[in-house]
Amino acid sequence: MDIGWKIVSTGSAVLAGLLANKLLDIGWKAVTGHEPPGDDNDDPAVSLTEVVVFAAVSGAVIGLSRQLAQAGAAKWYGGPVEKKSPNPVTGP
Repeated sequence: MDIGWKIVSTGSAVLAGLLANKLLDIGWKAVTGHEPPGDDNDDPAVSLTEVVVFAAVSGAVIGLSRQLAQAGAAKWYGGPVEKKSPNPVTGP
């Protein structure tokens, strides 16, 4: 188990999620002219369609950003380092 990789991997995923969330908020406001649907479930101005579209878009953007961050982190760090056990036939 490579602790360094776990730290880099987790950090990149968290950072990517935070940045993607901020980008989504700014983009949603630029496109629709109002704040994205959020924790205020009692707002009558927010339609179910808007909530579903925002959920789909945000899920795709956050998932893609985390995947790209993981790939970048693996390229930078070298990926998780696995210890290889010696081969009993050929030796170490």
